[in-house]
Amino acid sequence: MVVTVLGSSGRTGRHIVRLLVRQGHRVRAGVRNGRRKEAVAGLGATPVLADLSLQPDELVDAFTGSDVVINAAGAADPDPAAVALVDRDGATKAVRAAERAAVRRYIQLSAQFADAPDQGDRLVRSFLYAKQVSDAALRRSTLVWTVVRAGTLTDAPGTGRVTVASHLSAGRIPRQDVASVIAACLAEPRTENRGFDLHSGRTAVTSALAALD
Repeated sequence: MVVTVLGSSGRTGRHIVRLLVRQGHRVRAGVRNGRRKEAVAGLGATPVLADLSLQPDELVDAFTGSDVVINAAGAADPDPAAVALVDRDGATKAVRAAERAAVRRYIQLSAQFADAPDQGDRLVRSFLYAKQVSDAALRRSTLVWTVVRAGTLTDAPGTGRVTVASHLSAGRIPRQDVASVIAACLAEPRTENRGFDLHSGRTAVTSALAALD
């Protein structure tokens, strides 16, 4: 498949790009600007300009020809204004652009408690509210969607074993395992048109996704 990955220069995005390339997909590494191209050099993907603050027409151009868009982008600045620009408005804009570009599948990396921000940590509540809005926009779209609500992300080595469910208590998960789950969603019909919580566990990725009910 042709897959465009937003946020490809980030710590999680790079894991996603590497894995998809290894699996034989044609990957477009979406970057905010030309300087970010260096961060994805050598990953085997084609860099494309896909800045969530751009006008929608430019995002449509970036997405045209893609079978799948994966949004792993997030605001680099925790300031609420930056979070609103990228994680709320930008992510919502990307959903609309994907529809216009005739993309079929859209996978969004969200955060645990984005479906219930009042239950999340107060320190990241503005981020959770922003994700709640863009997740809802994706659910209402015409796209075949998946929302992966990951627990606290770590840079520990991946284990290949996870826990997934409609709702989980707070947890943590290595970015590498998040990438494995997102890539596995492409081949698992049970992940279509649904969202789920994700953190580390004892079940192999493919088995965990196949057991979603």
